[in-house]
Amino acid sequence: MYVDFLVKESSVFTVDPVSSYISLYGTDHFSKPDQTLRLIAKQLLSVCATLGEDPIIRYQVTENDDPDDHRPRAPPATRQLANILQNEIDDFCRLNRNFPPPRNPPQPRATLLIVDRSLDVNAPILHEFTYQAMINDLLPVEDTENGTGIKYSYSFNQADGSIGEKEVILDEDDEVYKSIRHLHIADCTDRLIEEFNKFLEENKTAVQSGDRSGPPKDSAKSLKDMKEMLGNLPQFQDMKAKYSAHLSIAQECLSIFEKHKLNSVGNLEQNIATGETPDGETPKTIVLDMVPLLDDPYVSPADKARLLMLYIISKENGIFEDDKHKLLEHAKLKGEFRDAVNNLNLLGVQITKQRRKAGEKSSRKRKDRKRQQDETPYELSRYIPQLKKVMDAQLSNTLEASQFAFTRQSDMDPADDGGVPSSNPGIPQSGVSLRTTKPTWSKKSTAVPGGGGQSRASGAKLIVFVLGSLSYSEIRSVYEVADMYNRDVYIGTTDIMRPTKFVEETGQLRLKTPTIKSLIPAYVPPSPPPTSSKVSSLLPHMPHMNNNSSSHLSLSNLSIRSGSGSNPTPESNKNVDDKADKKKKKGLKKLFG
Repeated sequence: MYVDFLVKESSVFTVDPVSSYISLYGTDHFSKPDQTLRLIAKQLLSVCATLGEDPIIRYQVTENDDPDDHRPRAPPATRQLANILQNEIDDFCRLNRNFPPPRNPPQPRATLLIVDRSLDVNAPILHEFTYQAMINDLLPVEDTENGTGIKYSYSFNQADGSIGEKEVILDEDDEVYKSIRHLHIADCTDRLIEEFNKFLEENKTAVQSGDRSGPPKDSAKSLKDMKEMLGNLPQFQDMKAKYSAHLSIAQECLSIFEKHKLNSVGNLEQNIATGETPDGETPKTIVLDMVPLLDDPYVSPADKARLLMLYIISKENGIFEDDKHKLLEHAKLKGEFRDAVNNLNLLGVQITKQRRKAGEKSSRKRKDRKRQQDETPYELSRYIPQLKKVMDAQLSNTLEASQFAFTRQSDMDPADDGGVPSSNPGIPQSGVSLRTTKPTWSKKSTAVPGGGGQSRASGAKLIVFVLGSLSYSEIRSVYEVADMYNRDVYIGTTDIMRPTKFVEETGQLRLKTPTIKSLIPAYVPPSPPPTSSKVSSLLPHMPHMNNNSSSHLSLSNLSIRSGSGSNPTPESNKNVDDKADKKKKKGLKKLFG
């Protein structure tokens, strides 16, 4: 099987090396500019081969110019990777004449979009308040050994009043987790009660026969009811354990939410990232609201760094150097968190600007922002990842070719991809602004009810690859877009980063790229069989050998050499083999007449 990637979820995969964020965006990448990209391309070829796709490859067109860095720069990584991958796929197709395999019914070619982290620097920094994202952001979780889930240990009250410890694994084998992982935390408890009542209905007879505490209840109306009913279901230990675990996890997330003042932090982050308040007004007190949070000891250093980074990102022309220094002093950031703020320019963000001279006019353009309140009902979840807008534009055939180029001009020709009709689907009729255009997926009605887990064969697949890192909000967006368009959509990266890790690694971008061992161990050839005295002792008894000369025993293709003196010459070996063959033929002749 040609599988050189790791499947994290049903629609999510990762490739090596996990150090590529630092190696691609850091200052150390000039020494070996395309070594990482060639490794990634080989693994993306494996993804395409597994899916049976020779995809149309498009890549984000990026301006890779840093005004503070005057060294010669390689072409943008997205273009390099796209071209290397195109060559790999072309070679693979030449060697495999039957690739891609025929499909019945026929299906159009997939599209593979390659983007880098500069597309959206906000997404990996923002607090995300959906269940899966909160768990990975706020709780001390660890990846499972196979990399397809996470482990979390929590405390709970036992029947005898003591405190117990339990470890739970959250992955796609947990149907309860799958049903709530992309929900806003405010909806999780309602969904848990809803799923629990559905379970009760499906197992009504067994539940009623096992409830000895009084008249059986038909359903849980609250978390309190749910806890009481879980205690009376000893015959459903696995299901009881799952619901109990998710109740504990959700409550722990909400506890941290309150303790670290994430309501205030999250609301300010949303105002900064979206450029508007929940009422749709332009926020005018960002700094006044931010300084008390930077001074607050209950706000963690990582959260303070995230606030400052978002603020600088929102100022497209940067902030004044002295203002940056004052904000850093308020936050009292040290080490990697302080360096992360100063390293934003390596992700294409302008950090500082010069003060204008007297009489000089500002060149700043007024941003045209459009409200998105109808699509984001929660004030703390108003920001829509830019990648979601890109996927929406691709699936609706409106992705601007000047922003996402093709590796082949021929792939721009009109083709029926099973999506929204267009007079020329390959070349968009109108561009999509990644900053101001309202996404259109909320208007789509192509999803089949209840078809979230079914194969989406109504159109071409979409494969998205993010160079460097991927956030949980972007993962959630993939599932949402796939459901809205009734398509197979997959997303991959070199590393799925939790926000704190993203900030820490951004702080390391000016350091030497760390050497990280591959998950796949290097091939070690088997050692030759040991030469033992037993083998040597048998040699004198061989009919064609003696003790005084070097000897050679040929058993099919296995050779064992022994004896003293110099190694036998090819001629002597040939003579010995010829004698052995003659004896063998002579013996066969006697045996068979």
